[in-house]
Formats: sequence, structure tokens, C-alpha cells
Amino acid sequence: MLLAIETSSLVSSVALLHEQTLRAELTIQARLTHSEQLMPHIADMLEKASVPKTAIDAVAVSIGPGSFTGLRIGMASAKGLSFGWNVPLIGIETPTALAWNFIGAKDPVCVLIDAQKGNVYMSLYEWQGMHLQELEPVQVAPLTEVLAQLATLGKAVVFCGDGSLLGRTQIEAASPQFRLAPPTMVIPRAGSLALAADERYSRQDVDDCMTLTPAYKRRSEAEVLWEKRHGRALCL
Repeated sequence: MLLAIETSSLVSSVALLHEQTLRAELTIQARLTHSEQLMPHIADMLEKASVPKTAIDAVAVSIGPGSFTGLRIGMASAKGLSFGWNVPLIGIETPTALAWNFIGAKDPVCVLIDAQKGNVYMSLYEWQGMHLQELEPVQVAPLTEVLAQLATLGKAVVFCGDGSLLGRTQIEAASPQFRLAPPTMVIPRAGSLALAADERYSRQDVDDCMTLTPAYKRRSEAEVLWEKRHGRALCL
């Protein structure tokens, strides 16, 4: 039984996967903080699914990029559960987990995650049968540049992630072949995260609970401002 935790955005999502069966999934966009709702959601899901804590064999967590605060809360919770239950921990990058919403899709999948100030974390994937291929690794760029680049492909592209929701108008105007994923697939979901993690777990490819860190991909705005004011790097 694999417990998956997704807190990289405003979405709070947890899921239980057992032998390729999604036993339970709770996905909520209530604009409450993850510190308020994550652990109660896990406890509620376990109770409603009649799954004891002792049945959990591994914990998976979304490691970003995304909300700095959300990632820290999810990571800390996942590490605590992994350590406390003495089970493996598996970190999955958020764009990869989002791409797993589209298993078997024919069109390329572009994941856009809000990076503030008109920028997005962009990555591009394509499913080849049941194998996910990364066409473009995660990079930070202005949304306008990303759309101009993808328009040169001259083919259909499906967009997902909170960056695509914020840039819906620009995406629709950039190409008639671009389309936004439906509401059930545009957001990160712990069920898809669990599937991506289960593939690694089946190979016993797990992470070190003590050393796994979020994949921020860039420094936080607070760090940048601190360096501007003090003229030196912040020691963390």
C-alpha cells in the first residue's frame, strides 16, 4: 500500500494505491493552508478506506517545483511519516506527476507551473505507449516565450498545471491547436503521483529520507530580496 502526498500548489491531495488499484483519493482546493488540512486529510482517508497505518509500505511526495511553503509542508510530513513508520520514501517531481494524469495520450503534454511575475516552470512530455518520455526538462521562462516556442511545433499540445490556468487566455490565443486539459486533469492529483511513484517502487528505486530535498529550481523571492539588501548570500 502506497500513500501519496501532493501539496505543491493550492491543491491538497492525498491518495492510497494498492496493487495498481486506487483505494482512495482526496483532492481539495479550499484555499486553506496545507498545515491546517494535510494531516487531518490523511487520517480521514485512512479511516474511511479502513486502512491501518501498519498497512502502508511506502510514502510518495511531490517535490516541486511549486509553492515553496507547500513543498516544505508536504516534504516534512512525508519524511515524518516515512521515518515514523519505517517505510521507504519516494520523491517525484511535480511536472512528472502531472504528466501521469495523461497516461497513453497521443498529444504532447506541456506542464506549466506558476513561477510568478509572468514566468512559468515549463516542461514537455510525450507518452509512447505506456512509457513517459521527457521532451523538455523543467526550465524557468516567460510564458510568452514558452508559447512562441511551442507554436513552432505546428501540432496539438495539451496544457496543465496552475500556470496554464493563469495563462488560459494567452494559451488559447497563441495557437488554435493548443488546448487546456479538463478540470480533472489540469491540476496535480495524488492518484497520478502514486502511479509514478509505484513504477519506481516496483524497481526498489527509493530516496533517502534524510537527504531528499524539494526541487525548487530557483531561489525564493525572500532570498533574492535578502541578498539585495545585505549584499551577500543568505546562509541556510
